Amino acid sequence: MKTAYEKEKIISVVIIIVSLSIMVGVALFIFFRPAEPPPQPDIETMPAIVGYSYREVQACYERFFDISVIGQDYSDKFAEGAILSQSIAEGKEYLKGRTTVEVIVSKGAKPVETTAPATEAPVETTTVVTEPPKVDGPIDNPIAAFETNYPSSALDITTYNLEIPDGRGTEIVNELYSLMRAHGADAGFLYYNPENGGSVEYNADERFSSGSIIKAIYARAILGAGIDLYAEYEMTENLLNSQYERVNDEPVGTMFTAEELIRAAVAESDNTAYKMLYHYVGYLDFNEYAKSLGLPQRMTDENYWFRMTARQTAAYFKDIYYFIEQHINGSLMEECMENAEYREMFSAALPDKTVAEKYGYLPQEDFYTLGDAGIVYGTDSDYVLVVYVRGTGTSLNTEFFREAAALADELHELL
Repeated sequence: MKTAYEKEKIISVVIIIVSLSIMVGVALFIFFRPAEPPPQPDIETMPAIVGYSYREVQACYERFFDISVIGQDYSDKFAEGAILSQSIAEGKEYLKGRTTVEVIVSKGAKPVETTAPATEAPVETTTVVTEPPKVDGPIDNPIAAFETNYPSSALDITTYNLEIPDGRGTEIVNELYSLMRAHGADAGFLYYNPENGGSVEYNADERFSSGSIIKAIYARAILGAGIDLYAEYEMTENLLNSQYERVNDEPVGTMFTAEELIRAAVAESDNTAYKMLYHYVGYLDFNEYAKSLGLPQRMTDENYWFRMTARQTAAYFKDIYYFIEQHINGSLMEECMENAEYREMFSAALPDKTVAEKYGYLPQEDFYTLGDAGIVYGTDSDYVLVVYVRGTGTSLNTEFFREAAALADELHELL
């Protein structure tokens, strides 16, 4: 028999052998295990950024790629601050967070050789004594100076066909400039006077997300095309947009007339109502309408929202002004816009005036775009006003719109 000492000796040897085997096994696993593949970088596709504001692109894509301005040049097409070229073409792949895109940024329009006067003599107008009968076809929409003239500098206040009176008139223009210039290229403004075709504008060719403003423009297009206001359309599950909108308060399967949908889309900014009109009525009438005004917006099967300049928006609302005056469906258009649910901007600044307006709001990850466009009916004459601003934070800068509207209205009363 083995003694206790011998047994302990055998056990110790076994333990040593097992420990060495484990250590060798761990070492072999460490040295000979397959290498893990390196992490794959995020591959993204370069978007089209030419024509967009440098500041807007920087805000939208700062987490995706860096932007380096390598130069500036004049542009007949894009306003000051817009991107004219990109070193990585649209559709090309790039590494997210590790790529720098070199761009050239617009200086604005090239200065002319001669200096034109800041103002021009008012255009003579003829007062129409008798009101023409309402039409159900094309309306008379005269071309105005603001639609064909472009400012020498996007971020200056420019006037056309207006004789600005000395004193308070000049002060108002300067105050408007200070108000807008505080936001730089993130603000756009255009005042239009249908009586003489005159205008005041700032950064009018910068593109902004128009948001729900397009709903009024779309309504004008289908009303002008003679939509059957009594036609009924079903609200289906796939057309629901938000549980907080009036149309959605009704059960799926509810039938709405075209007139009900137009009122909800324009007066209440109801997205489901707008989506239903776009789905059932379509967009061909809108595209023909935009084409007739010489404006570039075109709807497709996938897109019924747009970025627009203050100039383009004012051109649409100038047409809406004449549409309300001349077309048999103009009274419905006017009623919807004068009873707009959200009235914290132009209407709030002008409580003694009748304002037919439509606001637009688009929140994005790092900033928002807010706009208001409308027709202000004065005591003796009317005008069209469009204001856009891009801002940050959680509270909307509606005070900016009220200040702009108050100054524009005071200037209008002086002219």
